[in-house]
Amino acid sequence: MRIVLTGGGTGGHLFPALALAEEFKERDRDCEILFIGSATGIEKNIVPKYGYQLELLDTEGFKDKRWLNKLTALLKAVKAVIVAARILNSFRPDGVIGTGGYSSGPVILAARFLRIKTAILEQNTIPGLTNRILGKFVDMIFVAFGESKKYFPGRRVIMAGNPVRKELLKTGVRGQESGVMGKNERFTILVFGGSQGAKAVNTAFLDAMEYLADIRGSMRIIHQTGDADYLTIKKTYERKGIKADVFSFIDDMAAVYSLADLVICRAGATSIAEITAMGLASILIPYPFAANNHQEINARCLSDKGGAVMMRQDEIIGDVLASVLRRFYNNPMELKRLREKALSFGKPDAANDIVNTFYGFISKVRRGTMAHVR
Repeated sequence: MRIVLTGGGTGGHLFPALALAEEFKERDRDCEILFIGSATGIEKNIVPKYGYQLELLDTEGFKDKRWLNKLTALLKAVKAVIVAARILNSFRPDGVIGTGGYSSGPVILAARFLRIKTAILEQNTIPGLTNRILGKFVDMIFVAFGESKKYFPGRRVIMAGNPVRKELLKTGVRGQESGVMGKNERFTILVFGGSQGAKAVNTAFLDAMEYLADIRGSMRIIHQTGDADYLTIKKTYERKGIKADVFSFIDDMAAVYSLADLVICRAGATSIAEITAMGLASILIPYPFAANNHQEINARCLSDKGGAVMMRQDEIIGDVLASVLRRFYNNPMELKRLREKALSFGKPDAANDIVNTFYGFISKVRRGTMAHVR
């Protein structure tokens, strides 16, 4: 079996693809995996670390661009379809799965033209324009939220959840079995704004620390800032005399998740999938400029059911966020209830279910083709 996984740009699109890759390899160790990503995405640095073959396309997004820049992006997309078709012709995959990002559209289109079986993952409650278009002709559509089913043709839509890497799931299981959450002498807060960071989250958290001087010594802070804010945030911690482990990017999320009593992050679909699969307490701060406001809708799907606390970006002023942090610090039972509720919404078997379904579909097509040849 040969499988192409395409998607990336950010961790939200890349990490589900990596979760699928390891599931394909676990099911069939002889399965050959090829990643196709964007030359401007994080996949160029991350995928090789996992040992997978990677091809890169010159692509970019259309959103928030002037008409001339949109034209340039369109020309790049057309060229990317042609390049993707050449790559697919050379690799000759049995199937292609798109997990979102700039590269996903051209590769899925090229696969369609070449009559290769295709599937897409829609991780958010409200699909973006690209997936709405691709959903009209791909063979299978895997969704993470029931709310997104209505945007796609019903017979090809499968409710599966968002794939989570096994290294995270194993950490989650250890935490649940050994009580790792809360085992630390210090209350540990993990702050991150996605793989690229979030300036508003970084700033708000630092402001909140000003109001928690009396309990800061009992806290451990692990903060992923993103590249753009790394030096500024690190120096600000030092200037304020606040001890914190500050990183521009964290490769081993399993390790830091295992330490966290509370996670503060954006409400991207992959972050929510990881939080719920591992049973983590969280404060979700949706990115207010996400397409169709999908991050807030993602967050509400969890917070309305008691699985997380959602705070809009305009609500995370220093003293307000500090009061929420103090509440959790003083009420471990509330944190425990939040973790248990989050865990009840997790779908740790999502990668396995998607791979089994797609693998079975391709095998059925193969058998039908062989029978026709005979």
